[in-house]
Formats: sequence, C-alpha cells, structure tokens
Amino acid sequence: MSTIDRERCDTLVLAALESSARTGEEILDHLARTARRTARPSVRQLWTSLHRLERNRLLRRVVGDRRRFRLTDTGLRVVQARVAAARAYSAALEMVAAS
Repeated sequence: MSTIDRERCDTLVLAALESSARTGEEILDHLARTARRTARPSVRQLWTSLHRLERNRLLRRVVGDRRRFRLTDTGLRVVQARVAAARAYSAALEMVAAS
C-alpha cells in the first residue's frame, strides 16, 4: 500500500471515526471497505496519525476500552470543515474540467 500525506491520512482517520468509535484495526477495515479507490494509510501511518490526533485533542480513547478512539467535539468540527472543503474543491474541479 502506498504512503499518503499526513493531512490526507488524518482526514481519513477523522472521517472513519465520525460515525462511531473504532479501534485501529476497525479503522483500517472501514477504510478498506469504503475508500476503495483512494489511497489508504499503512498501519504505521494510521498509528502515527492516531497518536498525533490524540495529542492535538481531536480524538480521545474511549473510557473503559483504551483500544477504541472517538472524536472530540473539536475533532468533529475539524472533520466536517475538511469534508466541506474537499467537496467544494471537487465541485470547482468538475466545473473547470467541463469547460
């Protein structure tokens, strides 16, 4: 699997946690099922991203199950903003390509 840049990796991880808390393995499985045509993070990238996002308080470990991560309120706002920006960029790219 190819490596992807840090911002893309972080965004994919945040998006994977938007609907529910997951373990690292569950995040990778979720991305394999849902992001088929997009480059996905390696195991090493995933764990680096999880620790960075936790340190930046965008996610936290679930109380009682330290293997699971969930978004914080700030993490939710960040992922929603990144998804909106990606959609706007995609729409602009489609308009440019169509003209």
